[in-house]
Amino acid sequence: MRNLIATLAATTACVGGLVTAEGGNAAAPQVSSSKATTGYTTYTDIAYASGASQALDLYVPNGARGPLPVIVYVHGGAWLGSDKAELKRTLGWEALLDQGFAVASVNYTLSGAAKYPTQIHEVKSAVRFLRSVGPKYKLNGKIGLMGASAGGQIANVVGTSCAVRSLEGTIGVTRTSSCVDAVMDIAGPTDLGTLAAAVPTLSGAVTAYLGCSAGVESCSAAALKSADPTTYLASSRYVPPFLIAHGDVDTVVPLAQSQRFFTALKESCDNVSMYTLAGQDHFFATLGAFLEPFPARTVQTSKGCRKTTTSTEPPLSYATIGKFFSSNLR
Repeated sequence: MRNLIATLAATTACVGGLVTAEGGNAAAPQVSSSKATTGYTTYTDIAYASGASQALDLYVPNGARGPLPVIVYVHGGAWLGSDKAELKRTLGWEALLDQGFAVASVNYTLSGAAKYPTQIHEVKSAVRFLRSVGPKYKLNGKIGLMGASAGGQIANVVGTSCAVRSLEGTIGVTRTSSCVDAVMDIAGPTDLGTLAAAVPTLSGAVTAYLGCSAGVESCSAAALKSADPTTYLASSRYVPPFLIAHGDVDTVVPLAQSQRFFTALKESCDNVSMYTLAGQDHFFATLGAFLEPFPARTVQTSKGCRKTTTSTEPPLSYATIGKFFSSNLR
């Protein structure tokens, strides 16, 4: 665990801090000057429910001709740190605004205060909230998720568990759908038991998240299965298209975690593309790998039950990411 925190701390020095605290629930708009070509309005600390950590920031491009789809960013931090401000430390994220998306970044309760599946319930609650306030913020109800690291695991479970009653929860708005229309998974773990075995420094983080009493060995098979997004592929009402990205030298979350998720989605005849990025470690997205010069990559794509195709193009740029979301949210 200390080694993991040291890794996060080292990255903090590069990108302005990954583990911070943020509170409040005011929703006063602030017009931002930013790296985005398009001006946008920021709404900070909007409460999507009544809990201390249940807030989000919303960024809406100015001058849109009609209601916009929204991409919801779910932060990483081993489920025990970081917050919604992580989005603004991710180099180039404003390009999504230029492509006509609203972007929300959501807080969830960290594992020191609440155990799984609270975090799933909260992100689903945020999705329902954003649909319920669509007219107020000029949103059209189409919602995609983008999750990084631990946030990728959360986004993956939310994405594959459409209408799975045990994961809906009763937090906040409850009479609106929490099903999402597309998911981008950035180096998210999927099998927490094998993750802890492969990376012992993450054992404490997994144990804290799942609420096991004495190490991952004490986690029940049912608990591990519940936190695995592949569990719900057969029972989910709808599985949205997935875009997976993972670096091939990731020492925090092994590439095998994303490979097994890609395989499971392919075998269940869902739509998925996976980018394996050459020479990239765990923090590639935050540090600008979606900007030029783009890393070399292998792109695997599986649609329905058709044969998987493999190529090296296109690069995984914000334009490619925007095209993925646009094809599923418009």
